[in-house]
Amino acid sequence: MIENNCPYCDFDEYDVIDKNDFGAILPEPKPLSKGHSVIIPLRHISSFFDVTDKERKSLMSLLELARNELKIRHQPEGFHIGFNDGSVFGEASQHLHIHIIPRYAGQALRLDERWGILDEE
Repeated sequence: MIENNCPYCDFDEYDVIDKNDFGAILPEPKPLSKGHSVIIPLRHISSFFDVTDKERKSLMSLLELARNELKIRHQPEGFHIGFNDGSVFGEASQHLHIHIIPRYAGQALRLDERWGILDEE
């Protein structure tokens, strides 16, 4: 189901890093580090707790595939993996997406408003 104005429903096939029957790996438009990607279900759904077993297994398979690909391409030291469930942080999209953020030696991870972090100025 395609929702109006949902960037994860209306993605460009050209941007797809990999895909299976239930989900896709896309580059994060506002990356927090080199290679930051998101794993999305193809069905418009907002909560991880509402995905089917097949979708959940598919998303976890894509997450592992993304990790393996990022290790080959960018050789990160590790990964920060997470997602927001619900609209607690005022996300523009209500489409479930799992972030995989490569971590590099000597590079601090600076989370932003997507994670409930506010800049103190």
